[in-house]
Order: sequence, then structure tokens, then C-alpha cells
Amino acid sequence: MMRNERDRFFVIVGLVILAVSSVAGYFGYRYSSNAPVPLTTYGNPVGGSFRLINGADGSVMDTDFRGRWMMIYFGDTHCPDTVCGATVKAMADGVEALGRDRAHLVVPIFISLDPMRDTTEVLRTYALRFGTHVTVMTGSPKMLEAVAKEYHAPYVRHDGENGEYSMEPATQIVIMSPTGRYAGSLPSTATAAEVTARMTELMNAPGKH
Repeated sequence: MMRNERDRFFVIVGLVILAVSSVAGYFGYRYSSNAPVPLTTYGNPVGGSFRLINGADGSVMDTDFRGRWMMIYFGDTHCPDTVCGATVKAMADGVEALGRDRAHLVVPIFISLDPMRDTTEVLRTYALRFGTHVTVMTGSPKMLEAVAKEYHAPYVRHDGENGEYSMEPATQIVIMSPTGRYAGSLPSTATAAEVTARMTELMNAPGKH
């Protein structure tokens, strides 16, 4: 083998090893049940920090949303539309009804508790059903369990027949202020009008930001 060909061979091998390592590292982070989860509640009775993966395969943290209100709901895309779908739609429509001047200040966030089935592509497709306001996320099982605990959401898997299963959705929407403070909650059965009314009340309240 000539020197140029040998050099080219080692370059290709190195690139293949790098690519495999990167992919393994990504999936290792996303699906490992042993990944460390250094989270903080910031002193909140409900809510706190998180580091998850958004619908664009990018890492996202709670601090990325400072300056905006967060409305956080936990579920999964296999959850019935009459349950999770209705809640996400109410959040999206309720924020839209705030109007152009305020809608961009509120981020409805849907966190999937089922990363094995809810890939980023699945989550992107799911989010498109509700317009442009909804941000979708998931993460490693260990991280999701820790974040769900922070936000007082269930992390319960119900096993069915033939390997089928379902994840128990949250019963509340948690609201976090632009400074990362717990601002209250809404029941997951809240209507769009109730979402709009609650967010308007919070945004108008002095000293609550």
C-alpha cells in the first residue's frame, strides 16, 4: 500500500470511529438509565431545573426560557387525544388568545415521558398539530423521572398485553414565572379560555414576574 493510500485509510478509519463514538454518546445520554441527574429546585416547592432534548435533537435547559413564562405538561404521544391532546391544544389555543403582544412571552411545553417511542421526529410531528407555540421535549428515562418528580408529575408505566404499555399523564399544568419561580398550576382539564384567563391574571399581577 502506497503512503498516500495508507494515510487516507487511517483518516477514514478515524472518522468512522469518531462518528460511531458520537452516535453512541448521544444515545447513551438519551436512553441511559444510569446517567447523572444534577438538578436543583431553586427553592421552589414545585418545579426546578432540567436538561432535556427538544424536537430538533438539541439539548435544552430550563434557563433557556428565562424571561418567558413556562407552562409545563407531562404525557406522551400515545396518550389518548381526549386526554393529553386536549390539554396540549388548550395550552396552545389559550396562549394564542393572549394576542400578538403577549403570546410570545409564554411557552407551552409538552414533555414526553416515553422516549423509547417518542423520538424527536415523532414529537415534531405531534407538535405541528397544535400550531407554532408548543415546545416538545424528552430525555433519558433517569432524567425524566427526576424532572417529573420536581414538577410533581407521575412517572408510572402501565404494562399491558403483548408488550404494550402506557405512561400515566400528569393531572396538572405547572406554571413557572420568567424568573424560574413556581407560579401555580392549572388542572390538565383546563379549557383554552381558562388558560388565557389564568395567564392574563399572572402577567398583570405586580411583582409576580
